[in-house]
Amino acid sequence: MNPELTSDPDLLLNAALDGELDAAGMMAIEQRLAAEPELARRYQRLEALRAAMRNHAPREVAPEALRARMAALAQPPAAVERRQRTSWMPALAAALAFGLVIGAGADRLLERRGASDDSRAVVASYIRSRLSGQPVDVATNDRHNVKPWLAGKIGGGTTVVDLSKDGFTLVGGRVDVIDATPVATLVYQIREHFIDVTQWPNPDGGAGKEKRDGFTVLRWSDAAHAYAAVSDLPAAELESFAAAFRKAAAHESEDAPKT
Repeated sequence: MNPELTSDPDLLLNAALDGELDAAGMMAIEQRLAAEPELARRYQRLEALRAAMRNHAPREVAPEALRARMAALAQPPAAVERRQRTSWMPALAAALAFGLVIGAGADRLLERRGASDDSRAVVASYIRSRLSGQPVDVATNDRHNVKPWLAGKIGGGTTVVDLSKDGFTLVGGRVDVIDATPVATLVYQIREHFIDVTQWPNPDGGAGKEKRDGFTVLRWSDAAHAYAAVSDLPAAELESFAAAFRKAAAHESEDAPKT
């Protein structure tokens, strides 16, 4: 959806909440939220209402007959006619699909879905921080200042590494909220590009790369955290950054005092 094509604030706010806006659209709506306090309050109320409905509203299950009718309506006429001629094909297809899901691992499918949701969240935080003009809450290139500051805000340890020798300068850190949980985000810079690295405790072992709204998102994990790095850098440079981060984090872990 292009925000310039509608003047309905509620339509724009709901589109932003549903992830229907591209990067340019999110930037436009974020600018309006920053400039219009009443619109920002409406957006916050919609966020709160959505969270309350997701967490507390009962979820109705459609009757089997209704689901069957909807599935039939979704089929093109030729497919319906073919299904009527060969009634055994849906059962066979369902059995094959079930076998493929079991073979691939349903848990991994769910994991990829969760990773995609996290990617959307970290990209939104990346865009929001640039629009605000304040990409960090604590501005310093000294990791020994960033780490305790973050620990005081979210609790637990945070992996903060110095990558200046690799060409990536630590700018500082901030606290983001992903899925109602405060998380640590580090900000690095190379030339005019910024890299945000968000990390969570209790990693699930997920890893991968995807492109979202023009930004590259890399995910990896170690024994302590799961990480998501997002930037407008070319993918190859972001992968070089991630490799340098992992190497420095592993070295820091080896040097940590054993208890």
